Amino acid sequence: MLETYRGTYFHPRTQFITIDASGNVLESDDVLFSLKKGDEISIVSPFFEGLAAYFDAQEDNDIKFTCVHLENKNKQEYTCDIEFKTFADDKPTLIIIHDFSDHYKYYQEVAQSRNESVINSQILELKNKYLKEKEDFKNTFIANFSHELRNPLTGVTAFCSVLQKTDMSLEQQDYVEVIKSSADHLKNMIGDILEMSKIEVGKLAIEEELFDFHELIEMLEFTYSVKAKQKNIEFEVDFDDSIPKYFESDKTRIKQVFENLIENAFKFTTTGKVTFSVRQNQRRARKVNLNISVKDTGIGIPAEKLDLIFNSFTQLNNSKKYSGTGLGLSIVQGLVELMGGKITVESEENVGSTFKMNISFKYPLNQKENSLEDKSDIEHKNFLSKEKYNVLLAEDSELAQMAVLKILAQEGHFYLDIISNGEDVIESVIHNEYDLILMDIRMPGTHGDELTKMIRSLPVQNCKTIPILAITANLYDTDKKRYKKMGMNDIIEKPFDEKTLLKKIYKHLK
Repeated sequence: MLETYRGTYFHPRTQFITIDASGNVLESDDVLFSLKKGDEISIVSPFFEGLAAYFDAQEDNDIKFTCVHLENKNKQEYTCDIEFKTFADDKPTLIIIHDFSDHYKYYQEVAQSRNESVINSQILELKNKYLKEKEDFKNTFIANFSHELRNPLTGVTAFCSVLQKTDMSLEQQDYVEVIKSSADHLKNMIGDILEMSKIEVGKLAIEEELFDFHELIEMLEFTYSVKAKQKNIEFEVDFDDSIPKYFESDKTRIKQVFENLIENAFKFTTTGKVTFSVRQNQRRARKVNLNISVKDTGIGIPAEKLDLIFNSFTQLNNSKKYSGTGLGLSIVQGLVELMGGKITVESEENVGSTFKMNISFKYPLNQKENSLEDKSDIEHKNFLSKEKYNVLLAEDSELAQMAVLKILAQEGHFYLDIISNGEDVIESVIHNEYDLILMDIRMPGTHGDELTKMIRSLPVQNCKTIPILAITANLYDTDKKRYKKMGMNDIIEKPFDEKTLLKKIYKHLK
């Protein structure tokens, strides 16, 4: 009888079983489960106990169950589809068990793989979101932290400049120098943190300007020769005079790289000498390739720590004698790579270290010195058209207010109005005629760049042309573009000193 049923099915892993009205086995082909005549069908699985009501049914029924888990006497597991057929003509009840284990396993693996893919994608998305939020928080914190520190630093730096112009005893002059030196050191550390932040987020741009490269090297040679005498070590400069005199590159960043490496060499060298070498490698297509190195006879770097020295906030020697932020070499590496160069280090403990760079710089074919004339260095105040100028200072920091007030009062060319809240700036501009506005970017109420945009749109004489100078510590390239787009003419970086402030003001006065 079972052979008749089997002929209608083609799946090889299918077992046929007939049972009587009590659920006892009448016949089985034992393809999956071994059963003897008279065995209760429930020994295959308790699943069949739930079908007892159908065992003696006297009507045609065809009930199907999918994905049923069964297990034979050998503990072998199957995932099956089961058909349960009853008949109205007193035929035995037929049970058909289809083994679809491979089929279900495949679909389970596909579903699991799909779910894992979705989960991994969601995890990656969450990780990226977390990292972005973390990076945004860090950058916002650094910007706010820098701004809050630079306000008091502005006061310290500016008043040091003012004090140096007063009658002081030699002892008082020394005190002022100590204060100024400490303020400059703090300013440099804040600058290092900002520089590293800019490099990490790709917001630091290399500016190209024409400058005298030979003069830069001479300045470094003079400065560090004096410092070397104070430390009782030698400082040697090996400079290739065939290198073009003028470069078109970022003088500030190049100077920063050189000074960081030389300062680092001086810090770790107590005897012997520091050698600064700049040699020409080749010239091609208005570019000169230089091999630059800074070699010292200092304490050296252990071989196992050479890979760590360019990491941010890493100090290989934690003694107070060699203290610092641990950012100098990270910044150097970042700047060198931004300029398209490469930096490497060779070192031996207790023998010394050598930092080597290979960088290409653009240079003009016309190497005449008069091409470097800098009109910004002309004493603008010799060409003023008015005896007194009205200046508006929008600044909430009392220290910065006092610093600007004292500096401008000494000049004798200015009337100064001071406003501490952004909401009052527009009203003051409407009712007064100013020759220049000094605008702090982080004003309470409305930020300085937004205020500038409002001023430019006012239907008041002079509002579209009055010079507005941003006072800020936020100097990302995107910030500078935004200030310019809002209508600002120039930027004064915090903390500023007397010379910087006056130079910017006189430059923009008519």
